[in-house]
Amino acid sequence: MSANQPASLGAAAVRPIRESVQLDWGRLTTIATVLIVVGVIGVVGGLATGQPQRVWLTWLVDLLFFMGIAQGGVIVSAGFYLTQGRWAGSTHYRLAESFWRFLPLALVLFLGVAIGRDYIFPWIAHPVANKVKAQWLSAPFLLTRDFIAIAIMVLLSWRFVGISHTAEAVAWHHEPDTIEMPPVPIRRWAPLLAICYCVAYTLFAYDLISSLSPQWHSTLFGWWYFATVFWSAICAMSFTAVQMRAALPPGNIFTRGKVLHDLGKMIFAFSVFWMYLTYAQYIVIWYGDLPTETFFIVGRCWHHPWMFLTWMTPVLIWVTPFSVLMGVSPKKTPKILGTVALLGLIGVWDLNYILIVPSLFPDTLPLGWIELCVTAGFLGAFIFCAIPGLRQLAEVAVSDGLETSDEPPAQH
Repeated sequence: MSANQPASLGAAAVRPIRESVQLDWGRLTTIATVLIVVGVIGVVGGLATGQPQRVWLTWLVDLLFFMGIAQGGVIVSAGFYLTQGRWAGSTHYRLAESFWRFLPLALVLFLGVAIGRDYIFPWIAHPVANKVKAQWLSAPFLLTRDFIAIAIMVLLSWRFVGISHTAEAVAWHHEPDTIEMPPVPIRRWAPLLAICYCVAYTLFAYDLISSLSPQWHSTLFGWWYFATVFWSAICAMSFTAVQMRAALPPGNIFTRGKVLHDLGKMIFAFSVFWMYLTYAQYIVIWYGDLPTETFFIVGRCWHHPWMFLTWMTPVLIWVTPFSVLMGVSPKKTPKILGTVALLGLIGVWDLNYILIVPSLFPDTLPLGWIELCVTAGFLGAFIFCAIPGLRQLAEVAVSDGLETSDEPPAQH
């Protein structure tokens, strides 16, 4: 094989083999714009009515949630490369990378955390007694290091996604019967990206969530959180796949039962893994029975008004996927898979909410028009940033579907 052959194969792989897919992207853009306007109204209205703490806490919840989906998707793509997953051509790579353009915007939106820091971090007004912890929980230091961590993840993700779109990488996607390793740049950047992700999201877990209750600590909290973020990206991918399956022309890759089946297996498997980590964290706190650890759990799990939302989280993230997606058929059924994925995303948002807000509202439930409007605004911004990636996904899903047209479509 000549040195130029992979490049030529990649060029063939990315060459359009049918007319460009025509979807109503203008309608999606309009919906995103309306949601952004609603979000602006929510922020301005919340500040004008003297409720800045609700605005900025919801801002933090939504920032972590949507940034996590975008970043987690890039990490899922890196995982596909590291495990040599080539079960859907380029489609599952483009699917995982569809949301990454929200990451540069997240870097800008992080400035909202800096603006609202006095309403988010209680240790600014009431510094902790421990000198070492007080030095770590310094607002300029915390905001600077987290901003730098997000910036590093943005740069690494941008570089990785760029390499993933090269002709050499695309050619490798379409050679599932070989044992060839991914292109060399991928083998260098994917492990680096994955390691930095674990470090950065452990940092965010402690700085932006745990520090709101500065007396609480858990050594497992960091990697439990980045595992949660990873799972939320898989749910977003699965929900998007189901929507694309219906919107794209017949014969697209998402009509193949194997593709939905594999996404369903990922939801199922990492849901079980999430529950394992949750139980591992809970059982240590339970048998240790230390007040500095138990108050965080007790206040959320056993006290109103937070008890219902707290117990709803494992139901949506573990009980539902585990019970519904146990068999093969539900994983291949679009309505079932899409519903489970959407409920999982709601569960992860709820998880971020109950991790953050009760630290400052232990006896009240601030869930109303402000939270709904701010969340709608973030959703609109996320959709707006995802549209270019969804356009690319649509083209690839149709092309890969034609390449595998000998496989019978999934049964409805």
